Amino acid sequence: MDKIRRYMHEDILAVKSNVSAKEAACVMRDNSTSSLLVMENNDYVGIITHRDMSEKLAAEGLDPNEIKVASLMNSPLITLDASLPMDEALLAMKKNGLRHIVATVDSKVAGILSITDFAHYHSLTLSDPVSEFWSNSEDLLDKSTSMYALDKLLKGMADKLGDESKTTRAIRDNGEVALILERAMDEGLQDFADALKIFTEIE
Repeated sequence: MDKIRRYMHEDILAVKSNVSAKEAACVMRDNSTSSLLVMENNDYVGIITHRDMSEKLAAEGLDPNEIKVASLMNSPLITLDASLPMDEALLAMKKNGLRHIVATVDSKVAGILSITDFAHYHSLTLSDPVSEFWSNSEDLLDKSTSMYALDKLLKGMADKLGDESKTTRAIRDNGEVALILERAMDEGLQDFADALKIFTEIE
């Protein structure tokens, strides 16, 4: 599987933690981006996204001219080394309820990877039915919809592999995901196994 560094955005935009939500929104709009890193004393201390900001402002009836980014940002930063495979990014997003991950090189912030980047990557690189599973990456962040996606993936793979496959037999016997993963690895189904790891590592 490709590495995070290949798909991360290296053009990092940041605002200071004491700017207003409105100022941050203007920076996002002017630069056509959905996220900004937040800085204090020349260090990155958090991230703020358009979605997070909108939800928090609306839910609490806050004035975007008055509320500061520091009150809305997600902190501390959740980071992954840019040399890690792409599936680690989705796993981290799912575990932490995020749609953006900060990538590092030599422990320094080097880029940002969004759930949209992840979905685009898989739509280009994998074959059905695995590609269909990954193309709905946004849904994989939600527990109920992710289980529906898993069920659809399992049925699709069983049909594709046929009755002679040990993986198919494990699926049709309603085996645990860990067992199906083991069979998939034995049969060299790496792309399928990568998808299953999202579920076995979270349990």
